[in-house]
Amino acid sequence: MGQVNENCPNRLQSRDAPLAPEAATATLLSLVVPTRNELANVRALLSRLREVLAGVQSEILIVDDSDDGTPEEAKRAAADLSVNVRVIHREGSERRGGLSTAVIAGVGASRGEYICVMDADLQHPPQLVKVMLQVARDRHADLVMASRYVRGGSDGGLSSSLRRLLSKASKWLVKLLFFPRLMKVTDPLTGFFVVRRSLLEGVTLSPIGFKILLEILIRSGWKNSIDVPLKFDRRAAGKSKATVKQGTDFLRHAFTLFWDARVRRLAPRRRQS
Repeated sequence: MGQVNENCPNRLQSRDAPLAPEAATATLLSLVVPTRNELANVRALLSRLREVLAGVQSEILIVDDSDDGTPEEAKRAAADLSVNVRVIHREGSERRGGLSTAVIAGVGASRGEYICVMDADLQHPPQLVKVMLQVARDRHADLVMASRYVRGGSDGGLSSSLRRLLSKASKWLVKLLFFPRLMKVTDPLTGFFVVRRSLLEGVTLSPIGFKILLEILIRSGWKNSIDVPLKFDRRAAGKSKATVKQGTDFLRHAFTLFWDARVRRLAPRRRQS
């Protein structure tokens, strides 16, 4: 992959405005990686992605909210490894909304026919990126999700039994809130997935917190999704970003979506076949 290493301006979409990705180009895959203080992980991530994405027309967009030198290290690593990376560094009010709005900013700046979202801490195995892309293309899927809760998957990378319990409880909460729409979705809160770009065109996303996939599942008009097993690894370095505030943001997000879907009855936009 050729090197494109630039610090482009933040193109964060308004939380109340439709997400309108750019027209598709020859880029097959845009990999959007939100980062916050991942200095110790970003070079290893890019090194592994370089191998995984060899031969794939792709780009990597790092949307960074760090204060520890992560964007500078990402640029150095991209130059050293000759990886096609763009770094979008956000500051101040641009960071409002956290991970989810970082993902929206990355999608808005992307060019790929397919978009993959993943974390930078190596808990999401980079080798799955190419697997999910291939599944999406071969089976014409709107969404391919890396699931901890199918045969061959595991949530062992969560740091404690309490976190594993809370994760499963959160999964069942949203499956019940949005029954039957999410009935067959095994891991609606995974942060690792591939989505067809056309699915997001014209869709208004208003995320709260860090569960961007749930927002897409409820507000878009997806028709078919496929799971691939995810063995959720332990964080390679640094500290987990999980906080009590993230937990309360998740609950607020889930019930906001419930209000819109069940009470206001805002039907998801259906794609034209």
